Amino acid sequence: MIEIAIVEDEEKEALRLGSFLDRFSKETGAELSHKWWDSASAFLEQYQFQYDLIFMDIRMPGIDGMAAAERLREIDSAVKLIFITSLAQYAVQGYSVDALDYILKPVSYAAFALKMQRAVERCAHRAEQWLLLNTNSGAIQLKEFELCYVEIFDHHIRYHTLQANYDAYGTLKSVEQRLPSRSFFRCNNQCIVNLRYVSKLEGSTVVVEGREFPISRMRKKAFLAQLHRYSGAEWEDGQ
Repeated sequence: MIEIAIVEDEEKEALRLGSFLDRFSKETGAELSHKWWDSASAFLEQYQFQYDLIFMDIRMPGIDGMAAAERLREIDSAVKLIFITSLAQYAVQGYSVDALDYILKPVSYAAFALKMQRAVERCAHRAEQWLLLNTNSGAIQLKEFELCYVEIFDHHIRYHTLQANYDAYGTLKSVEQRLPSRSFFRCNNQCIVNLRYVSKLEGSTVVVEGREFPISRMRKKAFLAQLHRYSGAEWEDGQ
């Protein structure tokens, strides 16, 4: 399932885009889910990495789409972003926030479908799956984006999620084997991080949810390659 947010202050335009998404899903078989936000500020306040693709109107009251995109990139460098605008000149600015594409108003289905096909292909590897984790308090089920990182202390596993922390007993290797390798990476012998939450890379240290984790020398090259594949963007180590 590809989770999509429509950030658009005009209800008519949002409904049109929603109907196009439903039609595209029916015609192509792509599994899509979408939600409409009529305020960029409200969208940013609740944002928790739950979307794979965002349609962002540029001209909105309050926080406009470009300012919202800049704030979004501060917390999520990987989510795919498509701007909606009535003037192509505004869309050019999208390169500064790594926008995937832009759509001109009034939106036609033919133009939308062409751009949407490309977006689906780019989002497919990020579509969220459910994880089943065995913890000391029982089995829990959550989506990939809800698990930020995993640590181990003397065979005691701790899962750090958006909602809470969960403890378990086992080995990091067994946890690594159960997590999807496209979005999780084992940095060293003590932790596995969700690449979605990587906010900074300095030398051999990666920052995830405000925590700093060392990347072992033997794993750094593979880590950078996997991070690039996941985010679709080049990363520098900050040195």
